[in-house]
Amino acid sequence: MKIFLIIVGIVILIFAGLIILGNGFNKRNKKKRVEMEKANPLPKEKQHLLAYGAILSLYRLESPRILQVMENHEILKDGLSAAWEVNNTEEAVQTLEWLLSEGHRTKFDELLLAFKAGQSFTEEEVGKSQECYESAQEGMMKRLSFTKSNFDQVNTIAAWDFDRAVNIARWSYIVGYITEEQAWGYIERAADAASPIFQSWNDYFISFAFGRAIAYEGKIIDIIWKGKELLEEKDSIWNEFNIKRSTVQESVTLDKV
Repeated sequence: MKIFLIIVGIVILIFAGLIILGNGFNKRNKKKRVEMEKANPLPKEKQHLLAYGAILSLYRLESPRILQVMENHEILKDGLSAAWEVNNTEEAVQTLEWLLSEGHRTKFDELLLAFKAGQSFTEEEVGKSQECYESAQEGMMKRLSFTKSNFDQVNTIAAWDFDRAVNIARWSYIVGYITEEQAWGYIERAADAASPIFQSWNDYFISFAFGRAIAYEGKIIDIIWKGKELLEEKDSIWNEFNIKRSTVQESVTLDKV
């Protein structure tokens, strides 16, 4: 019994230590993000546009309020090549146009609706998509306190396409594949496409999570905590800006500030 209690105590200490280390890392990362935001300020109108790419930005430990990133630019270029097969201007433009005009939603929205209707599929038919979709729902209900009614309002994985479009535009500009003006053009198109579709940032996050689960066949545990930060922290970019852009179209000045 004593040995068992000792083992339990050690496990608890290790777990507590990991939590402390994690909290310390998050605080340091947030401090770095704030410092970068102060060094590279953007007007509120542009920050609002970048809010539509906030999930992936935070997932990569970057600020969702500026174009600049902490990531080494060569590593970023390698990532674009490996994950997106984007190696030059032409491929960057093709990828961005695809995300904005078609994306994974054209193929997988129908599957999302089938899942919501209660249809079951074999792994041979849909891979891990259904398993990941169900896991995503469970994770969001447990950690974000979402309910079935929250999921009922979302019938598209479009946020999965739009959030990635914002970030691909951002990265493509940083590595020199497109100009800053082009980047803002794509980012604004993503925002304009998302604004009329979604009623809240909750809906946007759910749509992104379903896209990751169904199209990417990926678990969402690694993005849930970013969703929690965006939805629950008072100073988050999502709690500053509405999911809806102004009824009077916001005019974004593309000149550098």
